[in-house]
Amino acid sequence: MLIEVLLLGLDIVLNYGLLIESSSIRNIFNIAREQSLGSWFSILLTAFSGTVLLLLFILHSDQTSSWQAKGWAILSAFFFYLSADDAAKIHERVGGKIAKIIESNQTSSDAIAQWHDYFPSYAWQWLFGPVFIIMGLYILFFIWKQLPTKHLKAALFSAFLCWGAAVCIDFIEGQEFLFKFLSNYWDVKLYTVSHPFLVLEEFLEMLGATLFLIVFISCLLMKLSRYRVINISSID
Repeated sequence: MLIEVLLLGLDIVLNYGLLIESSSIRNIFNIAREQSLGSWFSILLTAFSGTVLLLLFILHSDQTSSWQAKGWAILSAFFFYLSADDAAKIHERVGGKIAKIIESNQTSSDAIAQWHDYFPSYAWQWLFGPVFIIMGLYILFFIWKQLPTKHLKAALFSAFLCWGAAVCIDFIEGQEFLFKFLSNYWDVKLYTVSHPFLVLEEFLEMLGATLFLIVFISCLLMKLSRYRVINISSID
């Protein structure tokens, strides 16, 4: 978690504080941008989670209860997808493309077009949102009972809170009017208002991903300890 705080501090000092004149250098530490150290770190976090979950799948694959092994495999695939999504911005680009298709073929009787017009934020949220919610519930119910301590359960719950809060900030960002209203009300640039919100969003995403990784690593260590005990007992 120290890395997230460090990236946040560098962004505040270098970008918001304009400590460096070069915008190219500042953008390296601008965690609100796609091509930055913050984006790279987020991709690593979800990729590491996918790898840990893959190891859990391998360790469970030799058991008679195949449903648990399949459960870890599903989670591994999902976090590898999140890593790829973070790198390629899949949900934003697909959502944006779908929105353009709907807007260009809009008819009054089209229920999807009407819903798109009604929805006040980004199209990806109503398009991908249900899938992410289903996977979130799946993670919660699959892992919750396997966590032996309240601390790990609190970490898992906090991870969901971080990602949920980040999505809420993204929802506000998609409405646009709030940032414009605040910038006009305070008579400041739009960047002055929007940047702190976007930085907070990315920080919460990184923090949530870190908490998920901690939970998954804890599950892996517990499984390895049991696996070692079983192997030792079989040798004896």
